[in-house]
Amino acid sequence: MATAVHPFEGTYEVDPNHSSFQFAVRHLDLSTFRASFADIAARLSADDDGLVLEGHARVESISIVDPDFREHVVRGTDFFEADEHPLITFRSTSVVLEDDGRATVSGDLVIRGVSRPVTAAGSYAAPAEDPFGVPRAALELRATVDRRNWDMDWQLALPGGGDALGWDVELTVHLELVGKP
Repeated sequence: MATAVHPFEGTYEVDPNHSSFQFAVRHLDLSTFRASFADIAARLSADDDGLVLEGHARVESISIVDPDFREHVVRGTDFFEADEHPLITFRSTSVVLEDDGRATVSGDLVIRGVSRPVTAAGSYAAPAEDPFGVPRAALELRATVDRRNWDMDWQLALPGGGDALGWDVELTVHLELVGKP
């Protein structure tokens, strides 16, 4: 059985070139629509009380190119309302790292100004020095959330029944973290 460990010391900042925040949702009951946010920031802080993971993604950095679709998703009241709520934020309330590499992170996810608790599970890589002597670590986490919990309840009924857009959204976060002195 795995046991909780705490292999971190100090503060680790996200390496944005080697990190991502993505989401996936069913579209027309045919396929999965995936998008990502390019402008992300995150920090993992370690002290005697444990670990805290916090971060944000700028909604404007979403990977939707089509102008009309982008406007609907980014600025529209059906989804992100980025003019009023430009950031998606997260702050952990619990970070549990097991000695077998499993990770569970719980905390508050804020989208559109609405805060809801979320728990993500995945894996971590403990700090190790890169070729330049800089400590690096990684977290890879997944969570599935119901978008209605953040007042994103846009929907169209399909002619044969069912919904045009799934309610469940899979969130995937891959963070490569760089130790700061």
